[in-house]
Amino acid sequence: MEFAELLKRRFVENVTLRQGKFDSAKGNIHLTAHHLIFFPNDKDGKELWMLYSNISTMEKRVTGGPSFLTLRCRSLVIVQLDFSCVEDCQDVYNAVDKLGRPASAEDLYPFFFRPRVSYPPSDAVNLEKEIARFGASSMLRISTVNEQFKVCTSYPEAVIVPASITDEVLKRSAKFRQHGRFPVVAYFHEPNGAVLMRSGQPHCGPSNHRCAQDEAILNITLSRHRRGHIVDTRSHSTAKEHKHRGGGVEVEAHYPQWRRHHCGLESLESIQDSHAKLMDACSDATSSMGTWLGRLSGSNWLNHVALLLQAAQSVVNCMDTEGGCVLVHGIAGWDTTLQVTALTQVLLDPHCRTIAGFLHLVEREWVLPGHPFSLRCGHTSVTSRSERAPVFVLFLDSVFQVMRQYPCSFEFTDRLLMKFFEHAYSSEYGTFLGNSERERKALHITEKTQSVWGYFHQKTVIDECTNPAYYQNTSVLSPSSAPPSVVLWRELYLRLFRGAERDEDVALQAAISIKRRLDTAKETVAERKRELEELQKLASEKGIAA
Repeated sequence: MEFAELLKRRFVENVTLRQGKFDSAKGNIHLTAHHLIFFPNDKDGKELWMLYSNISTMEKRVTGGPSFLTLRCRSLVIVQLDFSCVEDCQDVYNAVDKLGRPASAEDLYPFFFRPRVSYPPSDAVNLEKEIARFGASSMLRISTVNEQFKVCTSYPEAVIVPASITDEVLKRSAKFRQHGRFPVVAYFHEPNGAVLMRSGQPHCGPSNHRCAQDEAILNITLSRHRRGHIVDTRSHSTAKEHKHRGGGVEVEAHYPQWRRHHCGLESLESIQDSHAKLMDACSDATSSMGTWLGRLSGSNWLNHVALLLQAAQSVVNCMDTEGGCVLVHGIAGWDTTLQVTALTQVLLDPHCRTIAGFLHLVEREWVLPGHPFSLRCGHTSVTSRSERAPVFVLFLDSVFQVMRQYPCSFEFTDRLLMKFFEHAYSSEYGTFLGNSERERKALHITEKTQSVWGYFHQKTVIDECTNPAYYQNTSVLSPSSAPPSVVLWRELYLRLFRGAERDEDVALQAAISIKRRLDTAKETVAERKRELEELQKLASEKGIAA
């Protein structure tokens, strides 16, 4: 793409920027290949750099004189630009419209981003270390059966599987599972040895087909007296419909030690429609309180959040309370399946509630397993509306609900979740581009773009997202999904109507300041103790009495 050919104008003067009801500034606009930049006339004013890819929709209002352009961003911010003439408004609209959704991922900003200071890449997820952390080195192994993505195009090249299962068995199972997504190990619960696995749906079909190798993978995780649980994220009726199309659920006669559960999580279309209604309600500042609350309730978004909390809690009960192994799947195994397995680990594993642990969780349970980020987030113009859905956002919202109920059990605040939300949809980093490791390898993401993991490990980002009230809680969490317990994540969805600083921000900064002073004081005390010990040792050597 020749970006210069699409930019009729690069500078537009005499523009008024309005953001919510708090910010209004006059200035000029500079259009680049990837950014709309607003420079305020006031030297103390704040510049606004907006990626075209962050703009979800545009609404143009043209009159005989002044014209207006409203930009609704994927970061849930709404910006209005007031122009002094129609031509200026039209030129900016055309530029954003042409450059905002390139057909190829390689035309997106991450491939052109060159930071002044390059963040060193952080430690990637090391599966050997994960197995060791699980305490399951003798029971699990790393398989490279998917080397060069020959068995499953959406899986990474290396996966964790039961130690006694051969690669040939995995290949046979892949032919029996949707998109070749054979059962792999997501988590090992060390207190009782329960295993959490995930996969695509089985191809049982109306004729109840079976696969002995697939049955062997599941049964090898069970001890003689242990039962297993197959948690299907679909409703029973939906699973039945898929069975008539060649998919379906595991036949009980072929998996006698496994009990089946249905979570009834809604379809992607339902989630997308619900989220759109939520966004409409949250951007409405004119309705009465009763009407607004009715629109919020009518969106049904909080019900989706509650259902996901219930599904994860169901898996936790199976693993921690009953000591059973669990296989989770929906249809393909890369949407609702990952929501449930990732949230389950947040509840079970205290490590996933630390900053480093949560970063690894997102990489291990979302990026590597092949969640189609580019399709669900609509990174390019070739993505159809039917393929977009806020699957990852729903997971982040559910984590927020748990954090709200256990405010001291997480090392991070919701700021970290919000950063994940922003970078998944529109980012200068290439980590979330593509729909699988295979696609990212073909795009040379590692070589040609910067990694978001290096950014997240920067001290300034960690300090900003650290919870000063954190106290390690090794217990299993059991959040409530009752209606009074599931609330609107207003820091995210109502950011349009927040002031420059929220009360929580002020309190958080004060707490962080106190914690830093406390840490400094502790370091000073430790240093003085070391100096005292050295002086006492020296005095003893010189024969000087204390």
